[in-house]
Amino acid sequence: MGAQSEDDQLIDVEREEPDGSKGQLKSALGHVGLLAALMLYTVVGGLVFRQLEYPSEINRLNEYLKYLKESRISFFNNITSEVQNGKTKSIAQVLNNELDKYEHSIKEAAKGGVWVPISAHENVTSISLAKWNHLEAIFFASTVLTTIGYGNLAPATTSGRVFCIIFALIGIPFTLTVIADLGQLIASVLPPIPDFRGIWGSILSGLFAVGLLLVFISLGAVLFYKWEQWNFSDAFYFCFVTMTTIGFGDIVPSSQHMLLCTIYVLIGLALTSTIIELVRQKYASTWQQLQALAETLGHLSGDQHSGDVQADLKKIMAVISLPKGKKMKDWEKAVQQLTQEFNKPKINTKVVQIIVYETSV
Repeated sequence: MGAQSEDDQLIDVEREEPDGSKGQLKSALGHVGLLAALMLYTVVGGLVFRQLEYPSEINRLNEYLKYLKESRISFFNNITSEVQNGKTKSIAQVLNNELDKYEHSIKEAAKGGVWVPISAHENVTSISLAKWNHLEAIFFASTVLTTIGYGNLAPATTSGRVFCIIFALIGIPFTLTVIADLGQLIASVLPPIPDFRGIWGSILSGLFAVGLLLVFISLGAVLFYKWEQWNFSDAFYFCFVTMTTIGFGDIVPSSQHMLLCTIYVLIGLALTSTIIELVRQKYASTWQQLQALAETLGHLSGDQHSGDVQADLKKIMAVISLPKGKKMKDWEKAVQQLTQEFNKPKINTKVVQIIVYETSV
């Protein structure tokens, strides 16, 4: 058959280009779709948590507010009565007893979410003290899915706890899938880890990857330093505890910044998993190369003891790590030694099989 004309070739190119663009569009929609589905799942879960926990929280806060105000009034009336009746000799004992009762009421109220003594003149309501607002509920749902679990907010009702279990069982694997997908996307955008040579190469590559993670944590610390008016050490501590999913809960962002914190956490976890995977691949690749080299030396040396092969391998790795000026001479010397070892007459000895296995980071 004859060659295609230029017009036919142009038509073929035009037919191929839409297919490539469709593939890229499909891939982009897949990434966006997964992220959107996770966001929707988180929002819906947060709203369900609020619906289950908010009424119970309001009732509990009303009871503690009433109890605290009654204790304050009782404390004031009993002390006033003692003074008006002229019982000044026993006033110290009465004051001590009443103060103990009032402090106990403050302690119980604090357990229920009323953290400060409520003055009779303060217009404080249970709604203003409630934690299960929309933003906090959604943020709590995100901490469940990412397994951070700060602990500053937790379901107290039976229905809320049952829903939390079901929500986590379904949502955590889904979240890990989305994080892995984002990690692959970030890995395709980030520059590759520099391929350092020698024994220290893997260590330097790992330090480079950890440095990238610390840079991201530092950027987050700067943001929270400005948003929350924290000092930089507290902000860096919060970001590190969050990115490593430790989540102590001693420092948490305010409600107005919780959604931004959720986005930062999602991207940060994806970046963290990406860097860990890149480091793992680097170490795995290095070990596979060493394993292949050991097998090659074993085949070349025939039936020699495995200890001889390992010794030769150590010599080679030591030479590789030397400076360039010294490396060539020592390399030639090592090659000559290995050649002499390989040319020695073979001695029939027992075969020792070495099984080398690799564990993931």
